Amino acid sequence: MLEELVAAGAEGLVLLQDSVSCEGRTLLKSFVAASARRGESVHVINFDVPEEGFKAGFTPEVASRLFIHDGFRDPLGWSGAGSGLTVRDFSAPQLVLRLSQAAQGPATLVLDSLSWLILRLPFPSVCQVLAQLPKKANIAGVRIRTLVALLHGDLHPPEQLKALHALARAVVTLKQGDGGPRVAVTLHRKRRNKVVQKKEYFTVLPGFALKHLGEPSPAAVSGEVTEKDDATDVADPTANLTFNLRLSEAERRAKESVPLPYQFSDEKKSSLLQGPTGQGKIYYEPDAADDIDDEDPDDDLDV
Repeated sequence: MLEELVAAGAEGLVLLQDSVSCEGRTLLKSFVAASARRGESVHVINFDVPEEGFKAGFTPEVASRLFIHDGFRDPLGWSGAGSGLTVRDFSAPQLVLRLSQAAQGPATLVLDSLSWLILRLPFPSVCQVLAQLPKKANIAGVRIRTLVALLHGDLHPPEQLKALHALARAVVTLKQGDGGPRVAVTLHRKRRNKVVQKKEYFTVLPGFALKHLGEPSPAAVSGEVTEKDDATDVADPTANLTFNLRLSEAERRAKESVPLPYQFSDEKKSSLLQGPTGQGKIYYEPDAADDIDDEDPDDDLDV
């Protein structure tokens, strides 16, 4: 699914969540290269790495479709040069203005990284820009088909990650495999509220082409014990109980032979299956403990 997501792109926000143990910029460049090959213009807002570092490794064909909005040189605007991007420019109107000057046809917007912005701007305002930017750009005649953002997951509390995941069309969480290639856990929200999740091994080839390497077992990702792991004994939580939670075969048959309460008699079943006769009937089925005396029907009353 990751290979398909990179090749075809997604309509909306795509989050690439990495960590210290598993970097995600290489996969981010795979999205960039695939968008350029589809003929889209790619706008990169870079704060984490310089422009030369981000462009490294791309073919001339891909590099020619990149528009770098450099926020690395002077992110806080201290030099006063005014040529680069600053943190104050991260607003929907400012970004739309920059995109409209160069965008032609469908565009992909890349944030490297979203974490840099979240650590320096109010979190609600960052979420607001992410939600409003595609609509405002569309009004200005710029179609942002995909917004790909690199997110360093270990820098943010779970509440912020949960809010960002809710905004995204797709979330790719990167994990380091157990002595093997990296693992991508992809959550893709497709149309008609269909949600697809998949775990898979992958690698990035020269030129940032993505290659699928198969799917890992659950234990390879989470470290959990599977039924096939004979080296570890799994404790039975019901082993030391003072009562039995399971029925023997004889107990099960005895249980099934007991009639259920309020079961209909054959007479009542037959009457209910017949058509209406115009007369009401009252059925009384005495219990085993009932003591009925026909001569004195009120002998159970204390009068």
